[in-house]
Amino acid sequence: MSEFQQHSAWFEVLENPRKAHQRFSAVVRLKQIDLGSSAVGLAARGTVSGDVEFGEVHRGSIYSCQLQFRPALQPSRDGFSGYCRDEPKLVQIAPAYLDGFTALRENFLGNLSGVSPDAAGLVAGLAIGDTSAISEQVLADMKLVSLTHLTAVSGANCAIVVALVYFLLKRFGARRTSRTLAALVALVGYVLLVGAQPSVLRSAVMAGAVLIGSGAGRRTSPVSALALAVLVLLIADPWLSIDFGFALSVLATLGLLLLTSPMTEWLSAHLPSWMALSIAVAVAAQLFCLPVLLQLQGGLASYSLAANLLAEPLVAPITVLGILGCLLAYPLPWLAGALSWLASVAAWCITRIAHGFASLPKPTIEWFSGVAGVLVAITLIVAVLVFFKSRGAGIRQLAALAIALVVAISFSITGSRYVRSLSWPMHNWQIVNCDVGQGDALVIRSANRIALVDVGRDDAPIDACLDRLSVESIDLLMLTHFDMDHVGGLSGAIAGRKIGTAIVSSFPDERWGALGALKLLRDSGVPINSASSGFTGKLGDIDFELLNPAGSPEDSNDGSIAAIWRGPEFNLITLADLGERGQMRLAASLSTWWGRGSQLPLVLKVSHHGSADQYAELIETIHPQLSLISVGKGNSYGHPTGRTLNLLNRIGSQILRTDELGAISVGSTAHGLGFATSGAG
Repeated sequence: MSEFQQHSAWFEVLENPRKAHQRFSAVVRLKQIDLGSSAVGLAARGTVSGDVEFGEVHRGSIYSCQLQFRPALQPSRDGFSGYCRDEPKLVQIAPAYLDGFTALRENFLGNLSGVSPDAAGLVAGLAIGDTSAISEQVLADMKLVSLTHLTAVSGANCAIVVALVYFLLKRFGARRTSRTLAALVALVGYVLLVGAQPSVLRSAVMAGAVLIGSGAGRRTSPVSALALAVLVLLIADPWLSIDFGFALSVLATLGLLLLTSPMTEWLSAHLPSWMALSIAVAVAAQLFCLPVLLQLQGGLASYSLAANLLAEPLVAPITVLGILGCLLAYPLPWLAGALSWLASVAAWCITRIAHGFASLPKPTIEWFSGVAGVLVAITLIVAVLVFFKSRGAGIRQLAALAIALVVAISFSITGSRYVRSLSWPMHNWQIVNCDVGQGDALVIRSANRIALVDVGRDDAPIDACLDRLSVESIDLLMLTHFDMDHVGGLSGAIAGRKIGTAIVSSFPDERWGALGALKLLRDSGVPINSASSGFTGKLGDIDFELLNPAGSPEDSNDGSIAAIWRGPEFNLITLADLGERGQMRLAASLSTWWGRGSQLPLVLKVSHHGSADQYAELIETIHPQLSLISVGKGNSYGHPTGRTLNLLNRIGSQILRTDELGAISVGSTAHGLGFATSGAG
């Protein structure tokens, strides 16, 4: 959409605000909207974001603001998304019980202290689910080594709360019924304190089922309790069926219930009992989550097992000390600060573990992707279950053979890709299409001057690519438009690097990706220039000219920056996400910008990840020798499309795709343009 409607609106905040990319956001229920001539009451769920003032809204309270509406991402339970253009104004305070829990959280966060800001932030994340104080670098490190589950409240936290109350009362001689009721009350209170996150809901319903069964004197199967929790929650909220956090929580719990005991028993014959249990817990949870994790991170975290083995023993003391600190924050704030500081020592160790492993070479192992990856992962899970739970020697041998085959095939693929990656990048590279998944990031080098065109969606991939290229300073940063798959990784690109100047799209864009990116550039002291057609500049021995935006673009893609880069040995055209309509404008003015460049080899950065929205006549006329397609493996958009691939094949252009080849480096050789690839992840 090129324009978004803005209205005065009332909304109820349904969850605690979350911080992301210099913005705060929360799920809300829209109560009333002012249409000018009248106010309309309604009940629509959506996500609203805002600046720092929005981070002060309280769950359960009703606020008003000038709300700029945008379409919600699909699929999503949200009916809309929006941005508060001004400071939210309190209309109605939250119910007393919710306001009490909010005050408890704020007192705790106000008295939070630690050996480092990230360590203190991790204490808050584990204790009450507030991750706003954790830096993006630590979050990226933890994601890279599969420690993300430690940055927020999980089922383990609920188990710790229930166990503390239940066994403490048992110690003082309380009856079973009293212990059960007290544990249930504590569980409900904890859920209200941290918020109804999917993992918390799952574990709370499951723990409640086990507690009620225990209070009634009946043994409750943990697997049955898990199944009951899943059924109840999916009936209550069907949208949880597409929530990755909920799926990971359920699968991790199922793995722990089915695999931990038999694996511990088998490992205990070879290892000390404590080590056997630690390994079994880490392997069981990671293994069962594998089918979902492959859709999120595109490979296996190389150091996940080691990182989890070192970090998991630190979780319980952090959680216990953090929760105690939260409960004492109001009556004894000094003690709450002391407890949080003590907990932060263990949290600091976790941040060091994450950073240490994330800094090692090859933090991600390539594996099967897409449907094949899911099927192979399920096969591996079944084989491991059969091996550890079966008592028949013949069946165990077959299961062991299946495990060995999966592992052998996986490592042979990984090994071959790693050998190929040793030759990447080519020493005389001039263009590198970084592998940032479903996004764009292109590096151009000339006479030791560097330009970066877009930065992908996430921080880690672009940061790793620039590190591999030994890029310490970026002379020209070009953000073609503000879709998140082009600007989301901005922090990873500029952190620790010197940035000369930035050119950004001049298309009016008030999405949070645009506002957040511009704020980050300004806060980093980067000079910002607004792009316009005809703007020219120089990068080393390369001259560049901006070909778009021009006229009155109809949307952000149509207003994205297209450019031609004219070098002494080749030309490069970068089209960003410019669609057929914009490419038709370029074709109409071809004589003004193509000219002499047509005699040199041409590299084309194909528009919009190879979507079907291309103007064939333009591509046929410029006739690129190499066509680079930056696209994510197994993406849900169907990119690149058969139409675009057929077009490029028809004109004889060599197609290089990041989903098949990984990062791609291009440079001039004695025989023309050459390239080397890192191997797909």
